Amino acid sequence: MPRAKYTKPPGPFQAIEQIRSAKFRFRAYQWRKLTKLLPSKLADLSAPPDATTKLPKKAKTIADRIVQRTEDRINLYLMISNSLSDASITPANVRSAIRRLRIALKPFISGSVDDETAAIIPSDIDAKLAIREQEIARLRLPPARLRALAMLCQYIEILVRQFTSANGETVSEQEILCYVDASLNFAGIKHPNITKYRRRLAALVFPKDMPPQSQG
Repeated sequence: MPRAKYTKPPGPFQAIEQIRSAKFRFRAYQWRKLTKLLPSKLADLSAPPDATTKLPKKAKTIADRIVQRTEDRINLYLMISNSLSDASITPANVRSAIRRLRIALKPFISGSVDDETAAIIPSDIDAKLAIREQEIARLRLPPARLRALAMLCQYIEILVRQFTSANGETVSEQEILCYVDASLNFAGIKHPNITKYRRRLAALVFPKDMPPQSQG
């Protein structure tokens, strides 16, 4: 944990109107490769119309629908990732923010201001902040970017598994990992490569509190 005097509080998030939307699209050959990584039956099943996507006619099969939803989610991830550049929240900088707030509140807590002004601040706020600082000190919270990447990976895993199950097929953990790895590679998203860091990738895709996946 960095020393307090070298740790800055988290900066403000970008205004929503300043966050640029991402316009990522899989290339045709990438799209084809991703559909081939999915259970083969899904490429033979026609996809019903989907009002939730901006490009409903692009997905002709269930496999196409999965790839399209993956593409949409990657765009959301890229937009979120861009907004985190100057506002990463970690236990260290949150604790720094709490320390600075406690220092600023000292005149109110110690009675250095008039009673009416002091009454604006709850009398137990310093104690609550101290407790929260201790709680955060015990956290092992990954950086915001890594949390966003994990959410993307887990969304793709659920997407593949649910579509596969709904159409009477099974999919193995390895197949899902290969699909996630290829999707992120095509999008240029830095992640643990499946060839060298399979366990690290699996930890992002399959959280420990989730039930074991089918081995197909």
